[in-house]
Parts: sequence; C-alpha cells; structure tokens
Amino acid sequence: MFEDKICAVDFCDGAAVTSLAQQDFCLNHFIDLCYENLQRIDPRGQKVGRLPLNLPALRAFVEECSRRALDVALHCEDLDNLQRGRLLDILLWAGELFLLLRAPTRGFADSILQEHDPVLTRLAARHF
Repeated sequence: MFEDKICAVDFCDGAAVTSLAQQDFCLNHFIDLCYENLQRIDPRGQKVGRLPLNLPALRAFVEECSRRALDVALHCEDLDNLQRGRLLDILLWAGELFLLLRAPTRGFADSILQEHDPVLTRLAARHF
C-alpha cells in the first residue's frame, strides 16, 4: 500500500509506513507526530480556563491515531522492541483520551477520585 511513497516530512527520504491526516509518514515521524499531538490535546496536562476545543475533530484524530498505530504494529515486519513499545503507548494513551473526550465536563482526576474511597482521594490529592 505504501511501497512507493516517502515520508511527508521535509528532508526525510524514509519509506512511508502509514498515513495520518491524509499525509504519509515513515515510522519514526509517525510516532513523533502522534506523541506531539496526543500531548497537545491531553486535558490532564492543560491549565484551567483554556480555550474551548473542537471536540469532534479531536475525537476523530484520536481515533485515527489509534487505528493507524494498531495497523502499523500488526503489519510492519521490521519493528524493534522500542518501536513496538512506543506504538503500544500511543494506543493506550489514545484510548484514555478517547474516553476523556467523550465526557468533557468531568476532569480525569475527578472521575477517578469519585469512584474510590476517601483514603485514595487524599493520597491522590497530594500528587495533583
């Protein structure tokens, strides 16, 4: 599917292994792009009072990112353990974000703390 395509990143002549947002990427640039965008949209790392986001577009990106990461993990033959681990990390992170973006009115920490006892709540409050 990507045999004749090269990475869309300037000055990269690596073979494309997947596409994301209608652009073809080599494995390393795909992984870097996923990490960069997942971190940018993760509400757990954002300050309170940020501008409203386009939730449908964010959900679509997270879903595409996870689908592509799974596809790469299953079909690329020359992955080393670090690359496999990073793809798994992207899948897990995208799964968490997909759930968070489905219920934007509750914060991640709030939803976790409401489901547990007061001791866990106090312990977790020290880390936030």
